[in-house]
This record gives sequence, structure tokens and C-alpha cells, in this order.
Amino acid sequence: MKNLNSYLTLLLWLFASTAFAQNTGQITGTIIDAENGETIIGASVGITGTTKGTASDLDGNFTIRNLEPGTYSITVTYISYTAQTITGIVVNEGESTVLNIALESSIENLDEVVVTAEAIKSGEAGLLSIQRKAIAVQDGISAEELSKSTDGNVGSAMKRVSGVSVVGGRDVYVRGLGNRYSNVQLNGSPIPSTNPNKKEAPVDILSSGIVDNIVVQKTYTPDQSGEFSGGSVQIITKEFPNDPSITFSYTSEINSNSTFKNYLGYNGGGTDFLGFDNGFRNLPTDLEDSEITNTQEAGRIVTDLNNSWASKNIQSLPSQKLGFSYSNQFNQDKMPIGLVSNISYKYATSSRTNETFRYINNYNENSGEILLGSDYIRNSGEESTGINGMLNVFVKPNDFTKIGLKNLYSNSSTNQFSTIEGSYYNFDNDNRQTVAEFDRRAIYSSTLIYETYFQNFMESSLDASLTYSKAVRDLPDRRTTQYVRNDAGNLEVILPFRGNSHFFSFQNDNNYSAKLDYDFKPVKRLRVKVGGFGMYKDREFESYKLIYEANPSSNAPDIDKSLSPEEIFTAENILNESLLLTERTSSRDSYNGEQELAAGYFSLNWSPTSKWNVVTGLRTEQSTQSINNKALVSELDLLPAFNTTYRPSNKTNLRGAFSITLARPEFRELSEFNFQDFIGGRTVFGNSELERTKIYNYDLRLETYPDLGELFAVSVFYKKFENPIEIFYRITQNNEVRYDNVESAELYGIELEGRKDITETLRLSSNFSYIISGVEYADGSSAGRQANASRPMFGQSPYTLNMNAFYLMPKIDSELTLSFNTFGKRISAVGNNEQPDDEYEQSFNKLDLSFTKKFGSASINASIENILGDDVVYKQGDIITTQYQIGTTFAIGFNYSFN
Repeated sequence: MKNLNSYLTLLLWLFASTAFAQNTGQITGTIIDAENGETIIGASVGITGTTKGTASDLDGNFTIRNLEPGTYSITVTYISYTAQTITGIVVNEGESTVLNIALESSIENLDEVVVTAEAIKSGEAGLLSIQRKAIAVQDGISAEELSKSTDGNVGSAMKRVSGVSVVGGRDVYVRGLGNRYSNVQLNGSPIPSTNPNKKEAPVDILSSGIVDNIVVQKTYTPDQSGEFSGGSVQIITKEFPNDPSITFSYTSEINSNSTFKNYLGYNGGGTDFLGFDNGFRNLPTDLEDSEITNTQEAGRIVTDLNNSWASKNIQSLPSQKLGFSYSNQFNQDKMPIGLVSNISYKYATSSRTNETFRYINNYNENSGEILLGSDYIRNSGEESTGINGMLNVFVKPNDFTKIGLKNLYSNSSTNQFSTIEGSYYNFDNDNRQTVAEFDRRAIYSSTLIYETYFQNFMESSLDASLTYSKAVRDLPDRRTTQYVRNDAGNLEVILPFRGNSHFFSFQNDNNYSAKLDYDFKPVKRLRVKVGGFGMYKDREFESYKLIYEANPSSNAPDIDKSLSPEEIFTAENILNESLLLTERTSSRDSYNGEQELAAGYFSLNWSPTSKWNVVTGLRTEQSTQSINNKALVSELDLLPAFNTTYRPSNKTNLRGAFSITLARPEFRELSEFNFQDFIGGRTVFGNSELERTKIYNYDLRLETYPDLGELFAVSVFYKKFENPIEIFYRITQNNEVRYDNVESAELYGIELEGRKDITETLRLSSNFSYIISGVEYADGSSAGRQANASRPMFGQSPYTLNMNAFYLMPKIDSELTLSFNTFGKRISAVGNNEQPDDEYEQSFNKLDLSFTKKFGSASINASIENILGDDVVYKQGDIITTQYQIGTTFAIGFNYSFN
């Protein structure tokens, strides 16, 4: 009872600190240099005609508090800049009026500039202003845009950025280049992968509610990681709130394919709905400590194993998502402390029926005859959960120093049961397989940040950060069975066969990184930046395979093969030696990976005139990647970068860039571990002889900003790849693929982007990318083993298109958003010369509609996602290898804020 009273007291205190009646308002915003887009620290901001004012802080931000409701003017001054007065600033009771101000250098001989407040508002327009003044080519999406979209996670939101597409919810493609060539960072540090098989930033498990903005930098600068080609995606979480706030949110979704229909499930653990296994699927202790050596030990292991094999029908209910956030700024007049927190939970069920899965085993080019290795229909049910939590704490000891700690935790799980039935080339009759699996992914990241500004020492700044992040991927006890139909059409278990098994895998990734940047201005119009970065990354991956097999001994008792798995795979049948339990774990099924990286750089940011800006520099990186203590890839690389911008007017930029960057192989690709995707039947092999890829990047971009929040841009780019890594079908009787280098590849592309206010209430935005790529093989290489000697790069779409329309209805305080996204077909696996073609993921057209209505402190959100209802389709030649429906999703949500 005492604890309950304490919690109630804390809750009442939070409400009291945020929901009290406020009879004043405030003016807040950011001040930047109009020439280079950098924030200005220490600028004086005052209410015109009074002594009330403040100075911009380390981030260029300012806040003037405790203003009576009314209309104000403010004046902004800073040494060597033209003073600017903003008029017509309306302050309302209990609200913040946000302004983003760009100061012009006083070299232009202007005494003072006067603008109206309406000309410089809006978060989205502020992001475009930063984009316009940035030293490199970049695009992005602001928190304002995120709040208007149907995107519930960062992966969905990224698809709205020009030239960006997201495959499978989490594979980030920039300019048509896959996650291998895209560097995704959270608060300036790499996000560890939760996928044991490839480089994959888990952006689908990060809630969009924690994000302040997402910026995609498309041309390289030396302060970025050398693993950069398509682009660097920077996800920045929220820091100092302008206003205290408590927000509750609730969303419910129904899907046309799943909701209120039965889905396949099974008896799982008691905490599955939270996204954690409670020990229901634990690896037997005897197996973890030693190998199976006798029948009695095998019997004990089977007794400890999960014997839940059967499916059951469960009705799918609407998905539920709950969210809570709290933010505040304390001690504002002395040493401000900012707190931003967010927690959310989601639970959803879904089903897929009549999915197609095929594999081409052989192709006769002369006759055109195709032999299918497998031809399956799959039905499945899935329960998914997601828990996200964020806690960011910042303190400003003075206007020029900021110390912060950013913490993020995210956990997601999928609990799935599948049945797959059809033909396999090894069997005369159809066979039936089942898979029951629980897949958990989690990520934790903590970053300590220190930033300070030395106003009287060459206007220099020091930024330092320490980051620890951890990613976990657990697949405990994936249980599979395989039955075949006899001549009478009845199902019988197949013994021996690898399809009757328990599989366990556990992966832990740890990333430790430190970053230091020092920026100073030795002379006017020149800034120098130097810094260093160090990272240590380790991965522990282990897996175990247990196979049920018939005892080949003639004295072994017979088994009734028509019985259910619960009746066949028992300790009794092991102990009476009707069955054998065989461990098929080899030394290649577990590995330890390590990467050590040390980097240093310098860059010069020079503006010889007000119209020209040049950023050039060099980065060095020493990286060593090891598998099981054996160094496989160790290189010292010199990575130059050159960016230049010509500004014929304040609204137009012409940019050019050249750089050399890298793409390194992943631990999984270097290891000899092979993993079978049971549903697709594909086995993936590693390659310890892989080499890192070197990329030469050339960019040219023309952009113009006709008015506030408007943009038109065209970009052309060329990339040359040395030793790109791709995935190939092996020439075997089985469905096997392997990572390998090809000699080189080239890519040419053009991007078009536009944002335009058609009327005061209608805004349109669109971006389009068209890309041509090609792969070259060395003489005597694997070219002769491939379906096509000339083809596009793996995973590269020839085009991507995003279109958005925003319609404002100010009289009813509402907004309607229509969004469309599509891409051109892209290679998902390179075919061999016994197959008719490479495998392609086909185009997918996605149309979404959302509506938002505000009622004071409350709002209602309604959306329809995937209105067109396209199928997901993969094809190899004319053969559909995979096809399934995702359905149309209808959602309604409610938000309430105490401000």
C-alpha cells in the first residue's frame, strides 16, 4: 500500500508539473548561418523595445518564456552578421511559437533585415532550410511529417525520403542500393544488426514516436563512416522539449486478410504475448554441456524438449497498440534539465493463406522445359509483439555546454506456425511440412554525449560521445516435421529425414564506440574539422540441430508412421530404440566474430565568396575482421572526399561531389556456417575468402527553393564498384546459395524531387529515382555458371517513386494525406546456368490514406494502408517462385495530451 501511495504521489506530481493552467506563452526556435546552414551559438535574441531576451545555446536554440498573450517583434544580433527583426509574432496562452531564423553575413553590407513571422515557421520548412544550407547532398523527413503519416515505425517512414526504399520492413535501400551500401546510425552511432545472416538495421522495431528527424546524406564527407555509398541514414531521437507534455495514445488495426478469421497457432509459453520466452523452449542442459553419447541421455533430452507439435485454430482479433510519453524541461532559468521518455506496446495477429513457394532445379534451354525442385503452398498464422522504450536526459550547465544520455530499448517477437504442402523432386508423392517457431529480436543502445563551444577561441566546438549497443536474436526450438502421402493418400512421417528436427540459435552482438570531433574557425570563411572514431564489435553465434531418425537396426521395433508427432517423437520411442535422436551440430554451426576499427579524419569547409562553398578532406580507416580468432579481412584505407556548392542566388544551389568509400563483408558472410530457410528450402553458405568492396562516387545536383517549404531538385550520379559482394545460386541438386565477389559493377542514376504548395490548403510532394546498373565478371570467373552473363546489380531497383498529397481543412482542424509508393523489379537471387533467369522481386504498388482530426488537446487518426491490395511476388523467368497477399489494413487511433 505504501508503494501504491508513492506511485500515486509521483503521478500527481507529473500531472501538476505539466497540466496546470498556464496564462503565458513563449517564443522558441533555432538560429542558423544563412550561408552554410550551421547553427549560430551565442546570438542575442530580444523582444524589440524591451530588455527581455536570451542567447542561442549550443544547438543554436533559444526560448523566451513567460510572455503575455499578444503580438511581438524580436531582434536577433550577432557579431559579423546583419541584425534581423521579425515582426508579427503571435503568442497564445500556454503555447510555444516556433521560429527558425537564418542570419546573413554582414559582408553583404546590409544594416538590418525585417521579415514577418509567418515566413519562417514550420518544422518541415525548417528541415528544408537546413537541407538547403547543408554542405553535402541530403534529404530527410521531420517529426512534423511523421506525425501526419500512417507510419508506425522508422522503417515505414524512411520510404518517404527521396531515393529511399525499405524492403521487408527493415532492409534500407538508398538510390536502389541495398543495406550493404547504406549506413544506418542512431544518434551518430551504428545500429547493430539483429539478423544473423546479413547487415540489417532493425528500423522496423523502432517506433516513429521517438524520432525528432531522419536525415539521409547522399554524398560523403570525411566525418562520416567510410562504409558509405548509397547514403548515410541518421536517425535522431528527441532531446530538449519546448513544452512540458504527457501524451497517451491508443491505436487499433484490422486487416482484410486476417482479422476475425482463424489463423494457425499452437500452445506456446505464458509470456509470449510480452515478446519473451519463459523457458518453455529452453535448450536442454544435457545438450548444452555435452554431446549425445547413449540412448539414456537421448531419452532425458527428449523428455526436456518441448513436445508441442500440433497446430490449433485461433480467431484473429484487431491489433492493439498503446503508447505513453512524458517530456519536460526543469530548472529552466538556471541549469536546464531536459527529459524525454516514451514507451509503447503492440500486439497483433495475422494469417496468410495459399502462399506460393517454388524452386527451379533444372532448365533445358533448347526445349524450354523447366524441372521444379519444389512446388509448395503455404498456410501460416503469426502473433507479433513490440515493446519500445526511450529515456533521454540532458543538462545544460551553461548556454555553451550540453551533457546528455540517450537510452533506447526495443524488443519484438514473432510466434509463427506454418504448414507447407506440395511436391519435392525427391519424392514420388506430395509431402507436408510443419514449422513452429518463436523469433525474438531486441536492441539496446545508450549514448553519452558531451558538447561544448568556445566562443572566444576561434569559435570552436568540441563534440564527444561514448556508445554501447547490444542486439539479440534468439530462435529457440524451431520445431519442424515432414510427412509424405502414401499411395492411398494418407500422411506418413518420413524417417530418416532432416525435416523432423529441433533447431536452436542464439546471437549476441555488442558494439562499443567512441567519437570525438573538434571544429574551429582559424580565419573568416574557413572552418577546420578534425576527429577520430574507434569501434570494437563482437558477435557470438551458436546453434544446435537435433534430428529424429529411424533406427537402421533390424531388431528395432517398428513405428506406426501415421501417428502424430506428439505420439512418435517421444522418450519412450527413443529408449526402446525405435528412434534415434542425432545431434547434427558441427563446428561450423557456431562462430565468434570480431571487428576492430580505428579512424581519423580532417576536413576543410571553405567559402571563398558568398556564392561558393568547398568541403574537402581525407579519412583513414584501419579495420580488421576476424572469425574464430582468425583475421580474414584487414585493410588500411585512405578515403578522400570533395564537395562543392555554387549558389547563384539565395534560393538555388548547384552541387558537385566525389569520394571513395567502402563496403565490408559481414560476419555471417565470412563464416562457413550454413543455414537453411526451412520454408523456402534455401540453404545459405558463407565464404571466408570474401574481399571488401571499394566504391568511387560521383554526384551532381541542382536544387531550388522557390518559397517556404518548397523544393525542386534534380540529381545525377555515377558509382563504380570494385569487388562487389553478391549472392549466387550454387550448381547443385539442392536449393543452395553462396556469397561471392564479382570483378566490378557500375551504376548510373537520376533523381527528381519536388514539394509545392498548390493552394493554401493543398501541398504535393514527390520524388522519383531512375537507375541503370550492370555487373562485370572477370575472365574465368563465375560468369559461366550464371543464368545471365550481363545483368543489373543484386537488389537494385531500376526506379523508385514516392508521391504524397496533403490537404488541410483548417475550419475543422483536420488534415487528409494520400501517399503512394512503388519500385521497379529487383534481383533477389542470382540464377545459375541451369536456371532460366535470375530471381526478381516484382514491383509493388502501395497506396495509403490517412485522416487526422484535432479536438483541442485530443486527436483522432484514421488510416487505410495498402488500398490497392497488391500481392508480393517473386519470379524466375516466367515461373512464380513466391507469392502472397498482405491485405489492406484499416486503423483508428486516439491521442490525448496534457500540455
